[in-house]
Amino acid sequence: MSPNHLAAPDIFTLIGDARRRRILELLAASELSVGALATELGIAQPSVTQHLTALREAGLVTVEKRGTSSIYSLVRGPLAAVTNWIEAL
Repeated sequence: MSPNHLAAPDIFTLIGDARRRRILELLAASELSVGALATELGIAQPSVTQHLTALREAGLVTVEKRGTSSIYSLVRGPLAAVTNWIEAL
């Protein structure tokens, strides 16, 4: 296993993906289930789940079980690193 595997995910790499950015935009408007995100994005639920897992590992989203659904919410705090980097340019 490489040492990079243990490193925290790079937020810039994560938000470089257009689908992940769209997920963040949707979650900025409201909490959503995986199914609702899949419908909105027009992709399969397993693909959405993979994107959400990456975003969750970076601390950009949280998940809460509600009955049989997993509801995702945006965590804005880590995005400050992006804002700070842009402002420093």
